[in-house]
Amino acid sequence: MRTSFQLNPGDPTSFGFVTINVEESRALGLEADVRWLPSDNWMLYATLGLIDTEFNDVSAPSLANLDGRAKAHAPEYTLAFGGSYEHPSGFFARLDVSARDAFYFDVAHDQQSESYELVNARAGYRAETWTATLWARNLFDEDYAVRGFYFGNEPPDFPNALYTRAGDPRQVGVTFSKEF
Repeated sequence: MRTSFQLNPGDPTSFGFVTINVEESRALGLEADVRWLPSDNWMLYATLGLIDTEFNDVSAPSLANLDGRAKAHAPEYTLAFGGSYEHPSGFFARLDVSARDAFYFDVAHDQQSESYELVNARAGYRAETWTATLWARNLFDEDYAVRGFYFGNEPPDFPNALYTRAGDPRQVGVTFSKEF
């Protein structure tokens, strides 16, 4: 496993990477996907992912003890559900909701994300050779972190702090496509 660490806590330029051996770990998961077509116009779906991970034997003198801790970027659950409607006249709409449990950002520290939910929507019109779609991702402009780093970077004392990379904010657009 590859991870990073700060060599000297008072010096943000002393950042290094190391590959460490994991003698034993486990990951046990389950995924389920259900789709239901109640009519020719409607499609409903739900997906669920469950995972249980654990480090059991890690030799990493520069890191905290990882034995018994979950792996990084392994939320205990992910789920999504939604549905779509297509009218014979060409109008269509879709709504998707997804959720993700909290997860450790890295093995180099104990900082975690928060769980979050996102909503995506689209509606449009499909003709024989063209389509127009109005769409929105992260419809409610949820703030969420997808990556996190924990190290000292702010003078004068360079205390450790969590720095996160945010997920995409709300995006709204219109897409036109033409088939030839």
